Amino acid sequence: MGEWIIINNDQRRIELSRFLRTRRQKLSPQSAGLQNADHIRRRTKGLRREEVAALAGISLPWYTSLEQGKDINVSDQVLDSLARALNLSSDERDHLFFLAAPPRPMIKPSINCPVLLPSLQFLLDQMPQVPAYISDEKMHVLAWNRLASAVFGSFDTAEQRERNMIWRMFMLPSYRTLFIDWESLAGSLLGHFRSLYTRHIEDAWYAGFIAELMEGSPEFKAWWDSYEVQCTSQHPRAISHPRVGLLNLETQLLRFEDCQDQFLNVFIPDPKDGSMHRLAKLAEETNSFQS
Repeated sequence: MGEWIIINNDQRRIELSRFLRTRRQKLSPQSAGLQNADHIRRRTKGLRREEVAALAGISLPWYTSLEQGKDINVSDQVLDSLARALNLSSDERDHLFFLAAPPRPMIKPSINCPVLLPSLQFLLDQMPQVPAYISDEKMHVLAWNRLASAVFGSFDTAEQRERNMIWRMFMLPSYRTLFIDWESLAGSLLGHFRSLYTRHIEDAWYAGFIAELMEGSPEFKAWWDSYEVQCTSQHPRAISHPRVGLLNLETQLLRFEDCQDQFLNVFIPDPKDGSMHRLAKLAEETNSFQS
């Protein structure tokens, strides 16, 4: 059985403060429906706190306390009103509810999973025609099949950082040329990583990893501060592969029922644009080379 884990509610409230502030600053008066706000001279971009409070039907002192990360209880009705006032997406709404939930001193993990169930590597090896790998709540790649290494680059390295998909996306120069529209994909993965981080905020590993990337990647630093959130990462991968050319891959992300922090990532080629045939060629080359 897993040990009890103490949740850092202070850090969670800091995250809530950052999240509300960034959402408020990104929302223009016009997009919020404040057509008469054009004449107001604004020192900062986005909505003012009093405007958010008015749109949500709550008092300014109460909203200010919430955005400042103070320890106050929040009802679902108020959170719904805030989500509508800030034009939050469904992922952002879920994130708001998670951060603003009444403090729980401790939670207990449902199952203490091993690093990797042996049967899962067998599952990956039975999918030779599609790249697939298993990742965890930190976006470490725990296991992979041959075709995944052929498509995304080798994961067989002693350096754990190089088996982390966020690290690879922002720190490997080769990924910027491998992925067509790298910026869109990197932003999507970072939004998913932010959601995972918030749900494991008690884990000290994240702070060190985030600090390392903040120092090493200007894009990571700018986008982390902008606070994008996506609760799933199913962004398609468009790849300019050096051996077979264009690969358009649909992404399927599946969570294992017994190990909630392990995910099966499967990448399915587009059958209409030739990606399926090019991927099959790469699979044949890879399997014949390994045999």
